[in-house]
Amino acid sequence: MGVEDIFREYDIRGVFNEELTPEIISRIGIAFGTFLQGSGEVITGRDSRVSSEIIESILSSSLASVGCDTTSVGMVPISVVNFAMWKKRPKAGVVITASHNPPEYNGLRFRNSDGTGYTTQNKAVRDIYFGGRFLKKEWNKIGRVLSIPSKVVLSEYSGLIVDRVKIGRKLKVILDPGNGATSVIAPQLFRDLGFDVITINAQPDGTFPGRDPDPSVEGKEVLHELARLVTDARADFGVAYDGDGDRAVFIDETGEKVVPEKSGIIFARDYLSRGRGRIVANVSCSMILEDELSKIGGEVVRVRVGDVFITEAIKNQKAVFGMEISSHFYFPDFYPFDDGVLASVKLAEILSNSEETYSQILNRIRSYPSLRENIKCPDKVKFRVVESMRKKYETDGYRIDVTDGVRIVMEEGWALVRPSNTEPKIRITVEARTTAESERLLSKFKSDLMDTVKKYT
Repeated sequence: MGVEDIFREYDIRGVFNEELTPEIISRIGIAFGTFLQGSGEVITGRDSRVSSEIIESILSSSLASVGCDTTSVGMVPISVVNFAMWKKRPKAGVVITASHNPPEYNGLRFRNSDGTGYTTQNKAVRDIYFGGRFLKKEWNKIGRVLSIPSKVVLSEYSGLIVDRVKIGRKLKVILDPGNGATSVIAPQLFRDLGFDVITINAQPDGTFPGRDPDPSVEGKEVLHELARLVTDARADFGVAYDGDGDRAVFIDETGEKVVPEKSGIIFARDYLSRGRGRIVANVSCSMILEDELSKIGGEVVRVRVGDVFITEAIKNQKAVFGMEISSHFYFPDFYPFDDGVLASVKLAEILSNSEETYSQILNRIRSYPSLRENIKCPDKVKFRVVESMRKKYETDGYRIDVTDGVRIVMEEGWALVRPSNTEPKIRITVEARTTAESERLLSKFKSDLMDTVKKYT
């Protein structure tokens, strides 16, 4: 992987000390400071990865060298860094995180003053990085490197949530932070709300010894311990967070992993019970969203995968709720960015005020068979592969949606061929009304994709 490959559509990501070296991080910081015109405050924060503190230190020093003040809020979930920006409104922010990637990875995510992510600005920073036209400041005009105690920001964040949610009956909840950044807030927040809390993997550890930092990977084996504990303890539900806490994957009281769209429907229904509204979802999400929410005044708006595109659409559409198939959930009546911890608290609030169990609510939501598979494809050709497939399907006469990748819409269901923005792979997602149709669609489009990949590699 070359240096140009670490610059992704909405973040920078690579293996520390290989693609992401101290020299490259320093240059990124200077490029970002140049983009900010060498002035203003930048809030920074980091996840629990082994390399995160080093990267934050290098980045802060580089930003200060071109005139920006930096204020670190320490090791906290990404939503808490975003919250600090949303409250303080600095010029910009940076979160040091590789989210759900393996432990050796790390990255940088640039943020707007309200805590939402950069979109087109990422390309501007990239162009400055490779152009090399950097600001230089005199020795006495450089910025300051400051910090705020994490406990101060965590207390403000918790206070907002505790004041806003209305808890009914007491629940028993199993929390699995996965040795990530949510370890420093989720257990205490749930206890402050009066819940009976049991935790696993709740000590920050950047080697992630407890489980994979991505709890949403296919298969139940990643969360087998959490599922077992939920049933053994007769808990009301369990939740697993990813490395930086922007994803929340739920386990119902029977030990079953919950389809993200079904939890999303539960959240959306809660908002729609107060009136009509728009729900933003990415193109990969199930068609059960339209089927279930249109009946109660919900209008589903489909957008590209990625938090930056969801938050933009929520603002533009004045949506009441947003979600991604990767277990990101957005509650714009709180703040404009996604938050796995808030999602788990909102679920607890809803269940605590319901006479039904989690599984009983879920069982009343229909299911359509959906299949997904990842095909390895080098970063340098994956977008050309998908473009080639788009041309093929248009020629074949299919109805095509190119909002994000290539979505082929058919009477029996749909298929999505989409390049990953963070990894060298292309994902196929299919959904139909029967298992046989889903399997047939996956077989067809997987075969087409593999044939196309071979042509380019």
